[in-house]
Amino acid sequence: MNRVNKWKKLACLLGVTASSLLVACGNNDAEEGGKEAASGGEDSFSIWSTWLEPSSTVEGPEESPFHQGLEEETGVELNWQFPTSGQDWSEAFNLMISDQDLPDLIYYSWMGLGEQHIQEGTIRDLTDVLEEKAPNYWQFLKDNPDFDRAMKTDDGKYYMFGFFREEPFQASYQGPQIRQDWLDEQGLPTPTNIEELTNTIKVFNEEYGAQLLFQTGWRMSPGFAGAFGARGSFETRYFVDESDQIQMAQTQPEWIEYMSWLNELYQDNLIDPDFSTIDDQGIQTKVAQDDAGITLMNAGSLLSFNKDAETNGTCAEWVGFGYPDQGDGSKSASIFSENLNNAFGIAISTSMPEEKMDKALEFLDWAYTEEGYNYWNYGREGESWEMVDGQPTFTEAITEHELGKDEAIILNTGNWQSGQGVQAARFVEQRLDVPSYEASIAWAEDQEEAIAAIVPTSISMTAEERREAANLENTINVYVAENSLKFVTGERSLDEFDAFVQELNDQGLDRLVEINQAAYDRYLQR
Repeated sequence: MNRVNKWKKLACLLGVTASSLLVACGNNDAEEGGKEAASGGEDSFSIWSTWLEPSSTVEGPEESPFHQGLEEETGVELNWQFPTSGQDWSEAFNLMISDQDLPDLIYYSWMGLGEQHIQEGTIRDLTDVLEEKAPNYWQFLKDNPDFDRAMKTDDGKYYMFGFFREEPFQASYQGPQIRQDWLDEQGLPTPTNIEELTNTIKVFNEEYGAQLLFQTGWRMSPGFAGAFGARGSFETRYFVDESDQIQMAQTQPEWIEYMSWLNELYQDNLIDPDFSTIDDQGIQTKVAQDDAGITLMNAGSLLSFNKDAETNGTCAEWVGFGYPDQGDGSKSASIFSENLNNAFGIAISTSMPEEKMDKALEFLDWAYTEEGYNYWNYGREGESWEMVDGQPTFTEAITEHELGKDEAIILNTGNWQSGQGVQAARFVEQRLDVPSYEASIAWAEDQEEAIAAIVPTSISMTAEERREAANLENTINVYVAENSLKFVTGERSLDEFDAFVQELNDQGLDRLVEINQAAYDRYLQR
């Protein structure tokens, strides 16, 4: 049974009981609950969050249909707190926890930091209470061992209510994109391997003056590396090999073959010269000007490219295509993908009064019931969605909203990017247009081995390891970024690859890999 069906079966078994209790509490004690909330009663919680902000089209949570509906559905009043607009999240978090009066609930990127914050007295250890007080979440973790491992510290402590995705395509939300109309005009097939991709780049340049367009940041990680058996591009990237050993992508011989390919394209003027400095907006501008026919961006950008073409009345038709196979025909060795659990979740702070703990756990557990799952993904049944042919389906209140579908979804649902509980594959399918949805499917299709090689975000280091690793990374990351550019532009000879690897080891790469390996080994033992 796959993860989706397993979860839905669990929801049917457990969801009604837990959610009914919450709704009953909200209905029977609405008047008294409101009075308690105003005075900090047990049905009222303060929550600090990096995500989950209301739509910018409303003044705040009090005017947000999703936030208000969440309170009404659960019978819990929430006092929302968010970082100041434009403020760095880590900085805001550190300022928040330095305050002696912590909020009751904290939504943050806890992954890998759970043990530290338990020891520092910021958040509660939930290990002894989840099975009894949060039965839906507990059962979900027991039914999904990989998720269960991710939600624990190396010592086996549970510390947050996580956010999960149902299907791999939801975590592979960016990849190669191409002008389908140009392919059609030139009678070219969609590139499926590196030879076809190279030829298409050349034809697009000859016929339209277009160049391969990308940026060197995380959107190009791993880029087209997998077509050479490589695992990364310009940013330092680690992977797990077939022997469960951590390796750095940029020290593998396949990587310099990939750099050699990029160097050849660069020398032939087939790569946009702004690749080392361009940002997302710059890429969108060049795409609109027909300066590119192939790029690597996310599904949302693909949607924007096609909307711009429609608005401007051009014939441009952008589609996504799968990561090119390797030269020997085997699948791409690496793709862009994240773990199906992301790093964010809700933890209960040590400021939470003991008498409010049961209600807090009940509230957080609700997201993992059938009703909670539906609400976080689709909003209120009968308003923003209804069941059609057995599938939750957005109504015209979403699809025909005067502010547009995206804004309507943000107004009425909670799992837009990161939320609580399980992000439904059906939600993402409806959020995206057809080309963007099909692109996400293509990027993740038949890529189990590539995804399995991704280092889990949930590995954790000790405080001493983190300090040592951070010091080493500061130097190594800059060195990799600088030299990868030099290899592409020819400023550094490709023949100097061995010297490059030795220089990395001289800067402490061996030790950095050793630290990561120790953390990964502990993760496997959880």
